[in-house]
Amino acid sequence: MANQFEFLDKHFDPTDIPEVAAQTAYERFGNYPNARISTVIFGISWTVLTDSIRHAVLNYVNGGVYGNSAYATLDMDRSQWNIVLTGLQFVNATRVVVRGRPEYQIDEYNNGSVFVKAEALGGQLLGDIVHLETGFGTWVQEVKLKNSANF
Repeated sequence: MANQFEFLDKHFDPTDIPEVAAQTAYERFGNYPNARISTVIFGISWTVLTDSIRHAVLNYVNGGVYGNSAYATLDMDRSQWNIVLTGLQFVNATRVVVRGRPEYQIDEYNNGSVFVKAEALGGQLLGDIVHLETGFGTWVQEVKLKNSANF
């Protein structure tokens, strides 16, 4: 049975090592060959990440009960949550085609923000997460993968 965070799990690696997260981001292109960007959040526990999303929704519904590094709003028709997660480490893998061949660049960011969209059940409850976009962060380095001919 699917859960509300199944989509987010594809954008998460429990590691603290940027190269491991970069490898995860790169491997996602195999499952999504038409994707241009693959983002993977790392350096945070799954529980802390998902709890911050839950608390952001609860803060919106209950008027700010939890101290949190995530913020939520509802769209105009109250069918979708717009959630901003802040203070994250993530890697972005970007795919471009050069002379008919895909090439990849992976960059590491810290103190970054990502934007998540999720279904809003009844205009108040958190439903399934359906989309993740990177926002901004402090660029740390380009990450090179070991044993990869594509870099």
